[in-house]
Amino acid sequence: MRYSLLLAASLVIAASGCSQNQSADPVASTIDQANLCEVKEWRHDDVASTCKPGQKVVYLPSSFGNEQLPIIFAAVNCDLRYNVALTTGAVTCIYGPITPTPPQPQDRATKKPAE
Repeated sequence: MRYSLLLAASLVIAASGCSQNQSADPVASTIDQANLCEVKEWRHDDVASTCKPGQKVVYLPSSFGNEQLPIIFAAVNCDLRYNVALTTGAVTCIYGPITPTPPQPQDRATKKPAE
């Protein structure tokens, strides 16, 4: 009897592990592998006006030379949960934009007067 219960419990646990994991992340369920968004600017606003979250994006700057720009592009525009293909002059990844926060006004009470 115990053996039957253990076997049944093992089968239930194994079967539940095989079920497809439904992600709560809306971007993960809407990855667009069929379309490519090509951009030449790294700035968030420029990319957001052209690409959709979850879409493949490739950053191909019009000028070459600043090796930091692909890294900045990836930090600002790539969903870093997925692979990022990076060279010294280009990036391709899944577009997952940051959500910029507006600058916070400084508290006047803690501001020091100019000397």
